[in-house]
Amino acid sequence: MRQTALRYSRQIALALALAISGAGLAHAQDIAARANQTAYGGRIGVPLKQGDFVYLPSGSTVTAWDYRTPEAPRLAGDTRRQPLPGIISSIASRGRYLYAGWRRQDGTSGLAIYSLLDPARPRLVDGGTLRKNAAAEDISAIAIDGDFLYAFDNARGLVVHSLADPLYPRAIRVVEGGPADVVGISGGRIFTSARTMIDDTLLQVFDNSRKNFPKRVTSANLDGFENFRLQFAWPLAVGFGLSVNLYYLPPWGGAPLLWGSAAPGEALFNGFVAGDKAYGFGASGVSVWSLRLPVRRVGRADFANAFAAETTAVQGQFGWVATSTDQLALFDTGKTASPRLASVVDTLGGADVRDAALIDRSLVLLQNGYGLSAADDADLTPTGRFDADLPKAKQARAFEDMAVDGRRAYLAAWGYGLIIADLSNPSAPRELGRLPAEFSSAIAGKGRQVYLGTATNGGSVTSVDVSNPARPVVRDAVAVDTRVARLQLAGRFLFAATAPDAAGGPPGGLRIFDVGNPSQIREVGRYSDDCEFASDLALSDDARTVHLRCSSGLHILDVSQPSRPVRVGFYAAGGGDRAIALGSGSVFVATGGSVEEVDIRNPRRPTLLNRYQLPAEARRLRVMPGHRLFVFTGTGGLQIIKL
Repeated sequence: MRQTALRYSRQIALALALAISGAGLAHAQDIAARANQTAYGGRIGVPLKQGDFVYLPSGSTVTAWDYRTPEAPRLAGDTRRQPLPGIISSIASRGRYLYAGWRRQDGTSGLAIYSLLDPARPRLVDGGTLRKNAAAEDISAIAIDGDFLYAFDNARGLVVHSLADPLYPRAIRVVEGGPADVVGISGGRIFTSARTMIDDTLLQVFDNSRKNFPKRVTSANLDGFENFRLQFAWPLAVGFGLSVNLYYLPPWGGAPLLWGSAAPGEALFNGFVAGDKAYGFGASGVSVWSLRLPVRRVGRADFANAFAAETTAVQGQFGWVATSTDQLALFDTGKTASPRLASVVDTLGGADVRDAALIDRSLVLLQNGYGLSAADDADLTPTGRFDADLPKAKQARAFEDMAVDGRRAYLAAWGYGLIIADLSNPSAPRELGRLPAEFSSAIAGKGRQVYLGTATNGGSVTSVDVSNPARPVVRDAVAVDTRVARLQLAGRFLFAATAPDAAGGPPGGLRIFDVGNPSQIREVGRYSDDCEFASDLALSDDARTVHLRCSSGLHILDVSQPSRPVRVGFYAAGGGDRAIALGSGSVFVATGGSVEEVDIRNPRRPTLLNRYQLPAEARRLRVMPGHRLFVFTGTGGLQIIKL
C-alpha cells in the first residue's frame, strides 16, 4: 500500500510540475539541454519593483534583490542556471508570475514565464521557445494592465495577450504600434518611447480604456539628441539629452506639446521623474529639475557613474538606476531638492564583460565600460573592482582586450590606449602605469614587452617596453594594411588575425611578425587563402600550429616555418560569430549564435563533437580551469559551459 501511494504521489507531483510549467515535454527538454550552462550579466534592462524585491533583467537572466533594508540591499536569487535562449528585452509581473520578453539576433523571439511563489528566487516554468499562440517575432518591450499583456513587437506592432490563464498567454489581437524601450501605464493610457534607426526618439500614446483593444492616439518622432531618453509621469513626458524638455501629452491624442525646456550644460544620458521633479544623469553627476514652469535646475547630487545610467525605474519617492558600469543605485528623493544616494550594489557578471583570467581563486573580468571587476570563482559574487581614471564617456573607455602575465594585467582601451594593472591582490586591482595609444583593440604580452594592435583608421602593431610599468616606452610601431583583430605571442613571433581595412583593400588572414628585436618589428609570413576575413586565432602549446577563425570556417595551419604557413586542415563554419579557443584535442568555434566543439586529433579531418546554443553571438571564447568554457557574448552576458 505504501509503495502504491508513493508511486501515485510521484505521478501527481510530475503532473503538477508539467501543469505548472505549461511547457510540456518539449520545454522540459529545452531547459534540460542548457543544464550544464550558467549565465551571468549582459545588457541591462529596466528594473522592476514588486513587494520587497527589485528584479533586474540582464542578458538572458533575471536577478532578485532584497530591498527590505533599502540602505543595505542584498542579492536574494537569480536564474543563472535557467538562461533564456535570447536576450531579455523587458519584464513585467502579475500576481505570482514574472513575464520576460526575449529575442535573438537570428530573428526568433519569445515570452518566458517565471514563478514568484518564492519571490526571492524566480524559477523558470516556461521558456517560451515553442510558444505559437503568443505570436511573437521581435519583442522589444512588454507591459501588463489587469488581465492583459502587451508585447511591443518590432515586426508586427502591439500584440495584445489575454492572461485569463496566466500560464498560457493567448494572443488575441494585433494593433498598429511601433517599437518601445520604455513603457508606462496610467490613467487609461499606455505611453512608450524608443530609439529609432535614424536616431530619433519615438513617442507613442495608446488609449487603453478598452484594455483588450488599445488604440494609438499619439505617434511623434522627437529630436534624438535633444531627447536621448524619455521618461513619463502621466500626462507629462520628460526628455533627457542636450536639453531637459517637458512635454504635455493631450489625453485625446495628437502631437505632444512642448511646455518648457532648459539647457543642462552637458549631455544627459538618462533620468527619471519623481513627484514634481526630474532627475537627469550626466558626466558631472545627477542634476535635479523643477517641472513647475519655468523648467529650471533646483539641485544636484554626486554619483560617479551617472554618465553610465542605462535604465531607470521609480516607485514613490525612490528611484533605481542600473548602469552599464555594473551598479544598481537607489536614490531617495523624498526629503530635499537634492536626492540622497541610499545604496549602491555591484551587479553580477557585467553588462559587457570581454575576457577573464583566474588568479588564485578569484576571477578577474575585463569590463568594457570601466576596467576590471573581481569575483568569486565559484559563483561570480563581486569582490572588488578597478575603475580606470578616464573621461566619463563610453567612447573614451571601451576596454576591448586584456593580456595577463603573472600578477599583471595589460588592458587595451580603444578610447585611450594601454592601462597596466597590478593583480597582487586580485580583489583590489590597482593601476601601475599607462600609455596613450588611441584605438588599441588587441593586445599580447609577456615579460618586458607588450604588443598593441589597432583596427581603426588603419591597422598597426606597436611594441611597448613595460619593464618599468610606471613609465612604459614605445620601442617600435609599424603600419599594417589590414585591421588587427587579435594578437598572440609565442617566443620571438607575434601572430595576428586580421581583416581588410576597407572594401577592396588587401585581404586579411594570418600575419606573422618577428619581434625578436622589439625595436624592429618585421613581418615574416602571411596566409590568406580562402581567408579574407580572420577574427581570432589559437596557438598550440608548441606554437607549431595556428587555429585560425576565418569567415569561411576553421583553418588549421602548420607554422613550423613562420615564413611559409601551410594549411593542413579545414572545418566549414558560417560567419557572424568570430571567436575560437583551443581545448584538449578539440577546438571551440563560435558560429551562428552557437559554439561548436570540433575534434582535431586528426587535424586533416576535423569533425563535430558538440554544439552549444547561445543567446547572442560570441565575441570571445576562453577555456578555463575546472573543465569550463567561458563564452563572452556582450549583450547576452557571460555563458559558462561545463565541459
